[in-house]
Amino acid sequence: MISQERLQQALTYLASTDEECGKLRADVARAEFKAKSIRNTIYKAIATGSIADRQAEAETAQEYLDAKMVEFQKFAEYEAMKNKRATESILIDVWRSLNAGRRSGQVM
Repeated sequence: MISQERLQQALTYLASTDEECGKLRADVARAEFKAKSIRNTIYKAIATGSIADRQAEAETAQEYLDAKMVEFQKFAEYEAMKNKRATESILIDVWRSLNAGRRSGQVM
């Protein structure tokens, strides 16, 4: 059974994390853009070699790898919050279902 207190916690969490979740999603997009920009800058700076060689060199440059790590960290933070919000939403849906069943006499 889901208590009123637990329901309130779920509702409060969802209400209080709307903006933060949006900011985390923006951080992911920003980090992705920055990593691509770094890769492209490095690629353009390489004057010799085939396209594949320049691409490989750009994608293994430490500055690009560092940017990708930041991107992955931001993605993990966003996904963790998104999953927590989904869990809280499911909890609310379960509470609704249980209460609807109780009102119709199906659940004791």
